[in-house]
Amino acid sequence: MNNKIFSVLFLSVFIFTTGCKSKKGISKNALPEIKKPTTTQLLVEKIKTNENTFNYYSAKSKVHYKDQSIDQDVDVAIVMEKDKYIWMNVTALFGIEAARIKITSDSIIILNRLQRKCIVADYSYIKKMANVDMKLQQLQNIFIGNATFNNDKILSIADTVLSNIILYTFINTQKQTAIYNNTLKLVKNSLEDKNINRQLSIEYPNSYIVGNNAYPSEININIRAEKNIECKFKLSNFVFEKKKDVQFNIPGSYEIIKP
Repeated sequence: MNNKIFSVLFLSVFIFTTGCKSKKGISKNALPEIKKPTTTQLLVEKIKTNENTFNYYSAKSKVHYKDQSIDQDVDVAIVMEKDKYIWMNVTALFGIEAARIKITSDSIIILNRLQRKCIVADYSYIKKMANVDMKLQQLQNIFIGNATFNNDKILSIADTVLSNIILYTFINTQKQTAIYNNTLKLVKNSLEDKNINRQLSIEYPNSYIVGNNAYPSEININIRAEKNIECKFKLSNFVFEKKKDVQFNIPGSYEIIKP
């Protein structure tokens, strides 16, 4: 068993055993009863403190995208500032810029360079595709390698398979499954709706280690819904210090589409 996990389990046992000892010289009603944390609660806290962190993130990626009508490889440049934006530049065959994307806390803008159109949407656009109520933080978590939604200390259920730890967390009608390796880094995250046949699955086969952070160098995203989507990222050229602002302008000649 990993030392970190052993420490969490040992601490939990220690808290419970010492909590059962009698306290001499203290009135029974002198202090309010304090509810002791469970092993799962301590584990969730440990995972939270061990999450990957960032202020600025930049990477280049080879992406393979596939759905019912498209099967294509593209190059994608990704830039993010924590809680501010995600910026992506998509380059197709022969270095032709195909699209530019900017996601902020309240909007999603997609410039279709090939058709000279611009999609301007809110987060309901993502929910239509994946049936998940995602915001900017959840989308940034996908690239950073943290669980899409925070594990809940009260509602999460812990389990183990071989050397991996699994946390199940229920979010309204959906269930999040987060699988962690023996260093408490995320290796797989999935969201599924209990009422309908829809699932979002995110896998992290490899990582780029920087200090205590294990940023994904590979991301495999699968969406199973009315439209099935597979998207595989192979990331490189990581930069974590901001050097310049990203540029994003909507040309006046583009057709604006609001889905």
